[in-house]
Amino acid sequence: MDKNPISWQPQHPAFQALLQTVVADAAPVYVVGGVVRDHLLGTNKKLTDLDLVVQENALAVARRAANKLGWAYYALDEARDVARLVFSAGGDNPLVCDVAGMRGPSIVSDLADRDFTINAMAFELLPNRPVTLLDNHNGRQDLAARLVRRVNATSLVTDPLRLLRAVRFAGQLGFTIEQETQAQIVRLTSALKLTSA
Repeated sequence: MDKNPISWQPQHPAFQALLQTVVADAAPVYVVGGVVRDHLLGTNKKLTDLDLVVQENALAVARRAANKLGWAYYALDEARDVARLVFSAGGDNPLVCDVAGMRGPSIVSDLADRDFTINAMAFELLPNRPVTLLDNHNGRQDLAARLVRRVNATSLVTDPLRLLRAVRFAGQLGFTIEQETQAQIVRLTSALKLTSA
């Protein structure tokens, strides 16, 4: 697994306390999703939501953190082991953290199950260790090349909404959809049209 040290920490003290609590309880903890992508792109977007992946029961980990820190706890999807924590930070927008159980036996399999390489990266958090970037699918390289590329040939097949997400990411980020990904989107879109007719 490709691991590289990286400088990252959320600015809001409530997120810092939450991460410290979850890491102490359930390390290793992985930050996934748009936070990783946006950090690597260098956007200065204010962080109001965070996605975490843990190896053990995410619902229990999230509930313990909520109880300790006073965040609101919601079981979003018990079957898929996903919880949401919400913290009202005064006049600001609330802070939201989704805590999910790992998809598959390891973070490698979890990231391989993601939609696009630019979303298939994670920050690994361990107690008293520097943050490391996990990037087994060359997401950082695709960010630099400004490409939206599927993680694998089944990435788009398993969830048709990912077809729309590819177009949305390309438009929002000013990226190009990689050639094989584009060809598969065209094929799958045609198949969807036939199915709905």
